[in-house]
Amino acid sequence: MKELEEYLNSKIGLTINKNLDVLHRFFTEPELDILKNKTISIVGTNGKTSTANYVYQLLSNEIAKVLMFTSPHLVNFSERIQSNSEINFDHLRGIVKDFESENNITLGYFETLFLIACKTFLDNKMNYFICEAGIGGMLDTTSVVQSKNVILTNIGRDHQELLGDTDLKVLEQKIFVSDNIDNLFVGDLSDELVKVIENNYNHCKSKFFLKDFVDNESKNIKNLTANQVNYLLALNTVNSILNFKNEEISIDFIHNLVEGRFEIINQNPLKILDGAHNLDGFIKTLEDYENLYSSEVTYLYLGFKNGKNIESIINHINSKRQYKLNFIEEDSFFDQQNPNNFVDYLKDKNIDYKIVNIDAFSLNKNPSILLGSLYLIGEYKKRITT
Repeated sequence: MKELEEYLNSKIGLTINKNLDVLHRFFTEPELDILKNKTISIVGTNGKTSTANYVYQLLSNEIAKVLMFTSPHLVNFSERIQSNSEINFDHLRGIVKDFESENNITLGYFETLFLIACKTFLDNKMNYFICEAGIGGMLDTTSVVQSKNVILTNIGRDHQELLGDTDLKVLEQKIFVSDNIDNLFVGDLSDELVKVIENNYNHCKSKFFLKDFVDNESKNIKNLTANQVNYLLALNTVNSILNFKNEEISIDFIHNLVEGRFEIINQNPLKILDGAHNLDGFIKTLEDYENLYSSEVTYLYLGFKNGKNIESIINHINSKRQYKLNFIEEDSFFDQQNPNNFVDYLKDKNIDYKIVNIDAFSLNKNPSILLGSLYLIGEYKKRITT
């Protein structure tokens, strides 16, 4: 494990991930066929990891051997590759390094972990491989699998500089993570995008819409938290893949099972962690928080990754006067956007704020939420576990 971790650490900061045209050479044709048939690929703007975890739990309940690949990790890379069976991927470092040498390439961090996850799944002859995509779909590293089963969680406003400046363009990128989909499972999308999917994309043989699974007078998607929607999407997927009959779902059961999208680490005072990293994620987090808790004054501790649309996020938060804004000081986590870069914007809009260190979140005796980049959440967790 130590040698593998050192090998992966040497790739931290590499944003290459541009070897899609050669990644298929890592596998034999029979291996690619296995991956195609046994993978459940998950794409979307938000909710991919939560949905992946619910699919993993539901399949594990059926005594299936399952491996799950998600990203990013918070503390250790092994968080990205989880299984309900005993696994060992130490030996794969040499295989991946040989692949790099044979093809005269340098794999990126994400590509390396993806190949390790795939090979671990194949070597252990497992039943299902749950595979969360990275940013995109069509040109995403995980598209090498060409899965016959694909989950599309939602379409939101993030990475538009890479995927397109409209929801439809982003959808085009996501839905072509595979060119030959037997079963497409669609989550909480706008009516407009649902109609587009219903009437187009002949590469998807069967389309299962969450609205048809749960949307009636007693089970309306709009009345559920993000995690509850993700759970139902996972349930619809597993029921369909395993040919289960869709029995009546108790909405009380769903409410009790999944409370919200965030992690509550303390109740008194209330302390919450959430890796909401784009505008849509922030909106849903605050909606869920306000529905579950009172509207008393709450302190937000924010840290953003480079490239995010900070102004739109700040404007949304500032429109809700119960929140006190605190920005985490620079150099606190990987690829952080320096808060001093948008201080002028804050002053111009007469927005009250403070720049603080991460410890201020722990020390605050009022209801507090630490949110933003998942690297920020990971850095906080490292500090409290060491």
